Amino acid sequence: MTFEMQATVATTLILFLLLMFQGGLVPVNQGLKWGLGSRDEARKPTALQARTGRTIANHIEGMLLFVPLALVADQMQLATALTAIGAGLYLAGRVGFTAFYLVGVPYLRSAAWGVSLLGILLFAIPVIGAAI
Repeated sequence: MTFEMQATVATTLILFLLLMFQGGLVPVNQGLKWGLGSRDEARKPTALQARTGRTIANHIEGMLLFVPLALVADQMQLATALTAIGAGLYLAGRVGFTAFYLVGVPYLRSAAWGVSLLGILLFAIPVIGAAI
């Protein structure tokens, strides 16, 4: 398995962990009965729950850009130094973004997001170049 595919699996694992964390916050903050019920009565999420939801949404948006590129690169056997660097930056940026956002660190969170975006851009260069 290429490093690019390992990064794809790792980013999926991050999403899985975020979803499990988010689910675990419900019984702690809103109660097990409400969490297992129909949730017809809305309850206000805590700040951490809201940040977790935004982190998940942002992570999915990043995956929608990265994963298709990674799959195309793998299918076309386009693993290069640039795709590896891009995948590494993307993954490092996602790990950093997730940690900084959940903890509530504002500026480093945005910097980590920028690193992941740079990774996507670097990754896209050889993929788009091969498709043209």
